[in-house]
Amino acid sequence: MKITIISTYFPHPRRGSYYGAERYIENLAIYLKKIGNDVKIVTTFWNGGKRHDNFKGIPILRVLDSKTVFGNFGSGFFLEYITFGLNLYRNKNFKFYKDSDIVILKNAIPFTRYFKRKRIPLIYVFFHIKMNPFLHYYERNLFKQHKDIIAISNSSKTNLIDVFGLKGKKIKVIPAGIDEKKFNPSNRSIQIRKKYGNNILLYSGLFITRKKIPVLLRAMTYITKEIPDTHLILTGSGECLNEWKELSISLGIQKIVSFLGFIGEKELLKYYASSDVFVLPSVSEGFGQVLLEAMASGTPVICADKPPMSEIVGDGGLTFKADDSKDLAQKIIYLLKNREELARLKENALKRAMTYKWSEIAKFYNNYLKNIIKLHD
Repeated sequence: MKITIISTYFPHPRRGSYYGAERYIENLAIYLKKIGNDVKIVTTFWNGGKRHDNFKGIPILRVLDSKTVFGNFGSGFFLEYITFGLNLYRNKNFKFYKDSDIVILKNAIPFTRYFKRKRIPLIYVFFHIKMNPFLHYYERNLFKQHKDIIAISNSSKTNLIDVFGLKGKKIKVIPAGIDEKKFNPSNRSIQIRKKYGNNILLYSGLFITRKKIPVLLRAMTYITKEIPDTHLILTGSGECLNEWKELSISLGIQKIVSFLGFIGEKELLKYYASSDVFVLPSVSEGFGQVLLEAMASGTPVICADKPPMSEIVGDGGLTFKADDSKDLAQKIIYLLKNREELARLKENALKRAMTYKWSEIAKFYNNYLKNIIKLHD
């Protein structure tokens, strides 16, 4: 098949703002190519790069949009999504992917009726409900034109049905996957263990409101009373980073909390495999890619008792009452004090992560795309 993936962010040469979605699209492209498809990417210049680029043998076309040209001034009313959409359909850009058998769209953009006119089937990948009203509006209009949708979790599928009134039979659930050759226990670092001690907690992701990092920081005030040598490492960046650094100081835990900011993938792999417990306090995720990455690295996880996170974790970790710092602290203390249970969960986490191999998930994707193409012939 000739497959074109359209995404405003593509993670080359550096990652943008939406880690889980970027990781999903990157691996989707790689593994669809591995099983014999002709894959192309159409994206923006938001992650830098050249107009005609290449990522692991996958050709990339970057097109202009208002954000690229005018910076933040070009992002008013989410104008970048409108201009990106319009530029996709210019003849000089459309030539790059006009022979596509199918298009996979990651972002809700306007004017997608164009693909119907060109008789190219379009699949939209839905991650989670958009909080911004403009993106929500674009998404609603997109669903009026295109009925074939991939949801990355059962929770996302439920959102599509409840919020947009879509028919469940037209929604295919295909979860994110894991590259087990990259994320695995062999990345464990003795240096990290020596630096941070024998009780290491890890969070990795965006620093935005819905991630609920203050819940984790407040949990540390309970944990340090029971296990004083516990150390919390937080990697990533976002609009709330400075605010939460100040919160850690006001809570008096700044000496046992390290904000590392954005770190490269090679380093991140080491932190995943070297931590005792990975904690995701978020109450709202489309999937929860970081949970899968931690589990594949041999690290048990603790997350809020909300789907889809709780569904992913299964017997590879524990859940806590959402927004409850004391309950989260009790779960962490329990695991750090019960090393046999921690070891058991580590084995479970590894086994569970292996049921999400990208090599297998790509095959499901492949069969689904073939069926959609047949239906549109």
